[in-house]
Parts: sequence; C-alpha cells; structure tokens
Amino acid sequence: MSRSRAEQFEAPGKDSFLDVVANVVAILIILVIVVGSQASKAAVQKETARLAAQASGGGAGQAEAGSVASEAKALESGIQDLQSTIDRQKLEVAFRRAERDRVQLLVAAAGRRLAEHREQLSAAEKERYDLDAELIASRGELTSLAQAEARPGKPPRIVLQHLPTPMAKTVFGDEVHFRLQGHRLAYLPWDEMMAQLKADAPNQVHKLRSQPRVEVSLPPISGFGARYALKVATQEMQTRLGVATQSQVVLDRIFFVDAEPNLGQPAAEAFAPTSEFRSRLAGHKPQATTITIWVYSDSFDDYRALKAELFKLGYLCAARPMPDGHPIGAAPDGTRSSAE
Repeated sequence: MSRSRAEQFEAPGKDSFLDVVANVVAILIILVIVVGSQASKAAVQKETARLAAQASGGGAGQAEAGSVASEAKALESGIQDLQSTIDRQKLEVAFRRAERDRVQLLVAAAGRRLAEHREQLSAAEKERYDLDAELIASRGELTSLAQAEARPGKPPRIVLQHLPTPMAKTVFGDEVHFRLQGHRLAYLPWDEMMAQLKADAPNQVHKLRSQPRVEVSLPPISGFGARYALKVATQEMQTRLGVATQSQVVLDRIFFVDAEPNLGQPAAEAFAPTSEFRSRLAGHKPQATTITIWVYSDSFDDYRALKAELFKLGYLCAARPMPDGHPIGAAPDGTRSSAE
C-alpha cells in the first residue's frame, strides 16, 4: 500500500520537469530564430547601404571625370586658337617686313639717283638744288604740323624755331671768320694772318739749322696777334738705290692771341644797322660765302640767335665749338669747317 502511494506521488513530478525543460528549449529556439532573423535583417540593411554608397560615389566620380574632360577639351581648343592667331601674326609681320624692305630699297635707289643728278650740276645749280630741297622739307614739315594742329585732343603747343639744315657741307671758297666769346662777337682776321704767315715763314727757315723747332710772333691785325711754329720733318723714301731720308720745313701750328682787351662788340648788337659785323658782311655775297664762328661755351645761346639771323640773310653758317681756355688755331692735320 505504501509502495503504491510512493509511485503515484513521484510520477507527476517527472512529467512537470520534462515539460519545463521542453518549454525552456522551445523558448531558446525561438530566441535564436528571432536574434538570427534580426541579425540577418541588419546585415542586409548594412550591405544595402554600402552598395548604395558605392553606387552614389561612382556616380560623383563619373561626373567629376566628365567635368575634367570638358575642361581639357576647352583648354586644347584655346591653345589651338592661340597658335592659329600667332601663325597669322607671324605671316603679317613677315609681309610687312618684306614691304618695308622694298620701300627702303626704292628710297635708297632714289637717293642714289638724286645724288648722281646733283653731281652733274654746276656750282650755282647745286646751290639752287639744295635750296629747293630745303624748301620741300620745310613744306613737308609744315603740312605735318598743320595736320597735328587739326587733330582733337592735341597737347599744348610748343613753338620751336626751325632752321632747315638737311646736310652739312665742307666749306670751300669764300669764308669769313668770327670769334664769339663772353657774349662778344669779334672779327677774326684769318685770311689776313695766313697771308702774313706765308710771307714771313721763309725768313725764319734759317733758324731751324740749329734747332728742330722755332716759334715766331706775327704783328697784330684787327686786334688779334698770332704765333706760329715751324719744325723740321723727316720722312723716308724708297728709291732705286735704297731708302733715302728727306728733310723739309713744315708748319707745326698757328694760334691767335688777343692783342687788345674786349675785342669785338656785344652779340646782341651784331645786327644793328651800323655794326662792325654788318660792315664785314657787306663785301661778301650770301650765296658764295660761309660765316664761320668760333664759339665758346659761354656764348652758345648767342650763336643760335646769330645763326637764325644769318639764315634770314641767306648765309651758310659753320660753328667751331672751342674748349674754354684754348686759343683759336690751326694745324696741318686739322679739319675744315662744315657749314649748314
């Protein structure tokens, strides 16, 4: 009786335990399924987001690549246009250079023909030819000035005194000399002193027998004195018998000195009706006379005024600038005056 009660009591406990175990296992299975499902769903969402990000990044890269390609094409097109412009400019420059060369060639040929034509003229015709050339140049410059005056917005007018001087010509023939120093213009007796030198030099040759060089004074003329020097010069000559030495007396130099103070007259009074300057000019024809002025640095402005007045009278004018403190003189190796 007691054993039967014990079996009846133990049987229900075993079944309840198994039920509990089964329920727990079922719950665990359900939890595993739920967690796995959630994890799978999260993985799918993550992968989907990654793919979307990749897809989005690939599209931006393609857009950027397309923009760079467009800029490269535009730059290449600009370079091609620039090169085309450069080629056109080079062609234009070459054409203009060739045109300029042709014009220069024609001008040079015309200049040579004019020079040849001038050489065939007589002295009077050459003088007339030069005056005509000066007139043409003056008219051309006057036309240019008139055109510049007519242009709008022109700069303020600057008046310049124009003295046509198309060419400098070496002086040959009648030449009258003056000295301009300290704003005073004095007649320089050049020709008279040279004539006196030629007459006196033979009388001084005997002095060179005992010395290689001698210096002599000449009497004053028109307030100027002069000193000149003679010397013995030797040169070798080739002859049939060999080298021979030849000696001769030559002029070393001549220079002028003031024999009186304050020579001449003020330059401002040079063109007064009764001035010495006008009286000196009276005996010389303007077309055949050159006025040579030995001018020192303190009187350059006076020289420009004198030149303007001489030009009005028809005289050619030659300037010989002199360093301060140096006397006027000449030597065999010197140069002739050039008149304008």
